[in-house]
Amino acid sequence: MSITRRRTRGALATTLALGLTLALAACAPSTPAPGASSTPGPATTDATKELDQLTVGLAASAETLDVANSGLMVAYTIAAVAQEGLVAIDDSGAIVPALAESWEAKDNTSFVYTLREATFSDGTPVTTDDVVASIDHYRDAEKAPSTAYYWPAVKSVEATGEREVTITLEAPSATFAWTPSAAAGLFIAPKKWLESAGTIGSPADLLVGTGPYTITEFVPGSHVTAKRNDAYWGAKGRAKTLRLDFITDDNTRLLAFQDGSLDLAFNVPVDQADQWSKVAGARLETVDDSSWQGLMFNPATKPFDELEVRQAVAHAIDRDAIATGLLKGKATAATGITAPSQLAIGTSTADAEASIGQLPKVGFDLDAARAVLAKSSVPSGFSTTLAYPDSMPALGRASLAIAEQLKQIGITLEVKQIPVSEWSNSFGNGEGIQWMSYTPPVPTDWPTDWLLGAYNPEGFTDAKIINLQAAAAAATTPAERLAKVTEATRLALEQQLFAPVYWGTSTTAVGSRITTEGFSQYFFQTPWPTRIVPTA
Repeated sequence: MSITRRRTRGALATTLALGLTLALAACAPSTPAPGASSTPGPATTDATKELDQLTVGLAASAETLDVANSGLMVAYTIAAVAQEGLVAIDDSGAIVPALAESWEAKDNTSFVYTLREATFSDGTPVTTDDVVASIDHYRDAEKAPSTAYYWPAVKSVEATGEREVTITLEAPSATFAWTPSAAAGLFIAPKKWLESAGTIGSPADLLVGTGPYTITEFVPGSHVTAKRNDAYWGAKGRAKTLRLDFITDDNTRLLAFQDGSLDLAFNVPVDQADQWSKVAGARLETVDDSSWQGLMFNPATKPFDELEVRQAVAHAIDRDAIATGLLKGKATAATGITAPSQLAIGTSTADAEASIGQLPKVGFDLDAARAVLAKSSVPSGFSTTLAYPDSMPALGRASLAIAEQLKQIGITLEVKQIPVSEWSNSFGNGEGIQWMSYTPPVPTDWPTDWLLGAYNPEGFTDAKIINLQAAAAAATTPAERLAKVTEATRLALEQQLFAPVYWGTSTTAVGSRITTEGFSQYFFQTPWPTRIVPTA
């Protein structure tokens, strides 16, 4: 499972228009995500049984629970138990009601939401003032840089009735409907709390929301606890309490799952899958999560300011060996940035394949790597460092494999593991080469929206690429967006600003006491504790 979708500070949202096909998906019935598999099959459930505690092992650690200032997926996963947006997403990524029991879009510019009766976890009722204040907070690039990205230019946000809020955009957006969800850019909280909290999401200022659970304790680097919110308007969770433990070490997480300390565990490593699956009653849920893993080069940092150096590194990456060997076929060698499954949204699989076919390919070829490096200012090689987050050991193994190949052309790559929080804050800090792992939280969020945009984490300033991406964001049809993104990606790969490595999957271990309903790539973007059911 990829663990970041971080946006740089000050990033502004762009308008994405995918047209009627995707817009209608909001009304489509929920279906399992493509590529989902469960080993073995679902267990028999008990419709009346409750759990005193559901214990979850998270593969990443959190220093804050404030999604507005964290790009880590772990923060979104935790927030999903306690907070909601106006809308939510279902198993297929389609839009469903949350705090808004209904809504209406007028010309894709004006969006009118009718609020349901609901109560915050502090006992206060949800009002239109709270909703307006929350929208203003989470679209503020200074207060909420990680969520502001999702918001296009807004003309006004106002209460237009006792239970009605209207958001009016500066320009039409066919995909804005996803923005006010807790999977993207909005978490409804009390206005007074937003104004008075010292440090939102800290141990002293725990999250307040309307979700199925209420956060009761947060110890950074250790755990989060929560109790069931019996005032929740939706389906009640079957566990009276939750405990979410931060366990970044794979072996420690496995041992805890084996001895029954964990009911659910994130990020099962492919090389340990057999051990996890042998735990009595365990099931492994694997999904194609459309994530992209690749290397980013900073063109302002020597020697990566030279195209030949970037190309040499790209030629030394054996993508197929990483995807099929190291990752045991649980990944696909990436030949672009946005996953084919996303490129096909609103168009077709054939259109997505044609798009990827237009992109320049840099295959694994050490002779070509030596030849192109010989044309650079460092023909005999150089030394550099590549860091990977402690919550993604697969990137560590891939880094070591890449280092072995680079050694053969004279480049010494020091591989370093760092805390995920340090890694997620390192983008744009001048590192010459960095890993990027990006998991789209909703169908309309493509990695290129950020990686090729004006606030890209690599720091490149190529106006043609940035303008093409902006044009893609303003496209009015899926075909137009695909064409613009394809051209922007082609130019970026021609300059070797990136070296794609693989498109990933994620595997979650489910213990014998529970089963999951509708597991998909979007499962943990939903009020997921309500969809965990005790087994008979």
